Amino acid sequence: MRARIAWRSDDPGMVVTCDEELRWAPAEAEGDAGRRPLIAEVVHENGDSLLVGLGREISVLSYVGASKNPPYFSSRGSSRSQDGEAVVFFYFGHWSEFPASATVSAEEAVEAARFFIECGELSPRVDWVEV
Repeated sequence: MRARIAWRSDDPGMVVTCDEELRWAPAEAEGDAGRRPLIAEVVHENGDSLLVGLGREISVLSYVGASKNPPYFSSRGSSRSQDGEAVVFFYFGHWSEFPASATVSAEEAVEAARFFIECGELSPRVDWVEV
């Protein structure tokens, strides 16, 4: 397991190589997100990246493969989230808006990020849609 997690534009982030770092890094990012909801970027050693919304009860996930070419994937929430308002997170110096249809629970998102770091794959527990 090896990945880099970054969530500040002025910091290269932290490298995750073991279970202890896997517990600590997302917790530090979530601590920062308590001041302002933010997007953390998780880049797996294979080059794939996963964006994770932190700091709200709901979250969003967005996946881009190492090639940076399509297909891209986004989380898809339950049917009750389809008509809600867009949700915003701070992403490396800018506010970014995501559709309500992409929202999942914060717990689901953090677990999906851990799975991604450990396995280098998208979590099968999340409903993914190609965007």
